[in-house]
Amino acid sequence: MGSAVLDRYVAAWFLAPALLLLLVILVGPFGYMVWTSFTDLSYAIPDRNGSFVGFDNFRRLMHDPFFWDSFLLTVRFMVSAVAIELLLGFGIAMLLFHQLQRRRLVLTLLMVPMMLAPVAIGLIWKLLLQGDFGMMTYYLRFVGLLGSQQVLLSDAQLVLPTIIGIDVWQWTPFVVLVMLAGLMSLPREPFEAAVMDGARPVQILRDITLPLLRPIIALVVLLRGIDAFKEFDKVFILTGGGPGTSTELLSIYTYRMNFKDWDLGYGAACAFMVYFVLCSIFYKAVFWQEGRAPVKRRAAP
Repeated sequence: MGSAVLDRYVAAWFLAPALLLLLVILVGPFGYMVWTSFTDLSYAIPDRNGSFVGFDNFRRLMHDPFFWDSFLLTVRFMVSAVAIELLLGFGIAMLLFHQLQRRRLVLTLLMVPMMLAPVAIGLIWKLLLQGDFGMMTYYLRFVGLLGSQQVLLSDAQLVLPTIIGIDVWQWTPFVVLVMLAGLMSLPREPFEAAVMDGARPVQILRDITLPLLRPIIALVVLLRGIDAFKEFDKVFILTGGGPGTSTELLSIYTYRMNFKDWDLGYGAACAFMVYFVLCSIFYKAVFWQEGRAPVKRRAAP
């Protein structure tokens, strides 16, 4: 009895540094952000020194058209990028799954964009798409896909598809790896039975492969959706939210409120809303089965 209690205290002491670090790095800043969202703290206006204002910042947020424009733009970016990555990644994974030769070499090359830091990717593509000497800009103009005066990162109509394309280039390999692992883990018996029954490849894909891969697909959509919703690094390096507000995602808008306008109270409310949306998506995705009606059991005789 005494030994068990002693072991429990020893385990608690070993966990204490990690818990303290977690409190300092995560819980502490999050709590400060939540508190600041209920104040009028601003470093740009002298008389706003952090007084408690209740839900005023959230009321302002609900009626702020710029916030909702950034929110809708973020949703467009997230849905477009994740959908393209899912379709393209699944197609490449199917191709690699049926083409067994040189799979390792192709996977190694595919993993390169995913392994690069987002800041490095932003700098690389900013140089490639530079208007005067960018290599990618030169070749696009050479083949006639881009006008002589057009610059992808400065054109309000083309900049968002360009950002989406760069995100697809970076994260499609992640989808390929996860989908390929899922395909390799599927049982062979249903496919062999379908082939013996004379099922066509399209029928096998629709009736067997996709239903069996549904948990993997849901996981990919969840992880990539959350990551795309809080995208900041590449967009900040490439455009800074411009031209105008054509690429001002919600993370960029929150950054501008906090560190350019120095409206920390309102900026904290925007950041809290981002946290709230992400947590809601994650919660609904993880616990979606709890919303189903419980199965009724027969009473014991």
